[in-house]
Amino acid sequence: MRRTKEEAEATRLEIMSKAVVLFSDKGIANTSLTEVARAAGVTRGAIYWHFKNKWDLFDAIWEHYSAPVIVVGDASESADERDPLGKLSELIKLLLNSVEQDENFRRMIIICIHESMLTRAQDIPEPMQALLESLHQRRVRAIENAKSKGQLPQDLDAETGSLMMKVMLEGLIMTWLQKPECFSLSERADQFVASVLAVLQHGARQH
Repeated sequence: MRRTKEEAEATRLEIMSKAVVLFSDKGIANTSLTEVARAAGVTRGAIYWHFKNKWDLFDAIWEHYSAPVIVVGDASESADERDPLGKLSELIKLLLNSVEQDENFRRMIIICIHESMLTRAQDIPEPMQALLESLHQRRVRAIENAKSKGQLPQDLDAETGSLMMKVMLEGLIMTWLQKPECFSLSERADQFVASVLAVLQHGARQH
């Protein structure tokens, strides 16, 4: 009897939900698809029915769990958006709230941080390098969009601004992950956003 589309999608989501746990706990390289299949209660064949390999599986995890954040990010880059800086602020708040309140989103971010925290860029897996570069370019486009609307200084260096955003947000999230009981990302989101925007306004100028 052929599986319905709904059953196939339910299986796909179950595989992703188990994989995001294993990948965040052990790392992608140290997790086998056999382990993912066992955790999800499916065969390896079922894994390969839905995903080509582990990185294809991670791509699906990223696309699924980051979807709400990506929607706001798209708006911050759109030439039709009248308030791109407002959307960028909304994006940062949503990111911080999701890290604190959505366990699977948090695990996905942990995977990204772990996979990219290598001393040499060439040691970072190529799929992760591509994702990091894509995120960098998205931040650059959002900053350039805000500049074009007069919301950020014209002498702001968008490349530097993007890197500063990355450093500040990753550092903040990593600090919270180490001792989440010390402060709330969501409760202090407005303060954190203000700090990021202050850097864009005053600390990433061209020289």
